[in-house]
Amino acid sequence: MSKRVSHEELMRYLDGEVGQEERSRIEASVESSTELRRELAVFKAMKDDLQTLKLNDGGPHNSVWYAVNRHVARPFGWVLLIVGTLVWAAYGVYVYFTSPTFLWQKLATAAVGIGILLLFASVIGERYRVWLTDPYRDIQQ
Repeated sequence: MSKRVSHEELMRYLDGEVGQEERSRIEASVESSTELRRELAVFKAMKDDLQTLKLNDGGPHNSVWYAVNRHVARPFGWVLLIVGTLVWAAYGVYVYFTSPTFLWQKLATAAVGIGILLLFASVIGERYRVWLTDPYRDIQQ
């Protein structure tokens, strides 16, 4: 009768960490024992389950602060940015139109400012369209 195969030997057999002679001995023991076949099947199932298990990597997207930032701080920051920009823009328009400069200087300045804004908007729009069709945008490093 052959030597009893231990759990450790079965796991090393599953992982391919045994030599040819030991492999033959374990395979012969497994063929002759229903109990060893059952244990081997259980170990195979456990190995498959562990290999497909997705563990929390502890990355920045799994923290409480990330959730608070995403739901509270970031939207609040956007609101403050937009409101502040609108107030400054309104004040700038008021000062611009009430200043004692010539009309042609105001029109030239407005043309430069509007041109810069249009170019900036077109670049952002193009980048957004490219991002929408980018096949690699959901791949994480």
